[in-house]
Amino acid sequence: MRTKAGLWLCGVVMLLAMAGCGWFDNVSETSAVNGEDLQEYGLDLHDFSYTNQSDEVVTNEDLEGEYTLVNMIFSRCPTVCNLMTPNMSQLQRDLATEDIDANLVSFTVDPDYDSPEVLKEYGDHYEADYSNWDFLTGYSLDEVEDFAESTFHSVVAPAADDEDIVHSTDIFLVDENSQVIQRYDGLDVDTEPILEDLRRLAGSE
Repeated sequence: MRTKAGLWLCGVVMLLAMAGCGWFDNVSETSAVNGEDLQEYGLDLHDFSYTNQSDEVVTNEDLEGEYTLVNMIFSRCPTVCNLMTPNMSQLQRDLATEDIDANLVSFTVDPDYDSPEVLKEYGDHYEADYSNWDFLTGYSLDEVEDFAESTFHSVVAPAADDEDIVHSTDIFLVDENSQVIQRYDGLDVDTEPILEDLRRLAGSE
């Protein structure tokens, strides 16, 4: 009996631990699967003017007219970002191989620590090609919390242990009109669902 109770308690603790770094978000009751249509929510990429890893200003207007894949990360992330960012890197390589034009944008949820220099080092570690991938900072934690909620209906919040940050693990697809139209599981190594959607949307199939 004690063994069963112990196992149950262990499971609860593990579930709560996974909530750190964004295993849940509130668009739906379950984590995203490749890929979930978000058009019914009427979400759009709100106006912003932030700084990238090269200390250059990037705005939402710079992304208009092209498809953009967006996620949220931070360089000190102890768990899921170590899976998400390699997956984004693989996605960038696959896009290049198939000659599909799309931007990639990673918003840090730890802007006080993640300076442009830190993000540049982080991107370099994952061999990011900065020609179409921006790592953005230059805002407050309150700002990115509001941005995540209003743009993606997702949560950004410090975890209970103060060493982690709860954030979405999804990759969001933004269309050329700044509408957030799809989301994918950013922990999934299979990039094909994203490529398939972009081929169809870009009319290249």
